[in-house]
Amino acid sequence: MFAALTVFTLALFGQAVVAASTPSPLLGEVTNAGAKFPVANIKDATVVEGKTLSTHGILHADAAQDYFPATLLLCPTDNCISCLPLDLSTFPVSTCLAELFTFQSVAINQPSDEGLPFGVFVGGGGCSEFSQIPVVNTCFNIFLDVPASDVSIN
Repeated sequence: MFAALTVFTLALFGQAVVAASTPSPLLGEVTNAGAKFPVANIKDATVVEGKTLSTHGILHADAAQDYFPATLLLCPTDNCISCLPLDLSTFPVSTCLAELFTFQSVAINQPSDEGLPFGVFVGGGGCSEFSQIPVVNTCFNIFLDVPASDVSIN
C-alpha cells in the first residue's frame, strides 16, 4: 500500500512539474508601463498602415527582432494603469482567446516602435465584437457595447 501511494505521489508531482513548465504569454507582474503613452478612445482611432498591419507580408526571422519584444497590456482600469503584460510573440495567430478577464484599456508596448506584421484585436461577447488596436505605444480606452474580455491576432 505504501509503495502504491509513493508511486502515485511521484506521478502527481511529475505532472505538476510538466504543467508548470508549459510556456505562458504572461510576462510578469502587473505594470503601469502603458501609463506613459498618449491616451485615445479605440472607437475613434484609425488603423495606421505599417504600425499594426505590416506591408511586409510574411514575417522573416531576420526581421523578427524589429517587431519583438512587443507586449500586449490588458488593463482593468482606464488609461492603462495596473496592466497585465502578455508577450505577443507567444500568442496563437488567427485564434480568438475568449474571456481572458474583463479589461477597460489596452496598449501594445513596443520599444522599437516599428509596428507589427499582424493586427491585434480586442473585443467581447465570446469573440463576436472586435476593435483593432490601431498603433503601438498608445493607450486605448475601450468603449464597446459588450465588456472587453477577448483577444485575437490576425
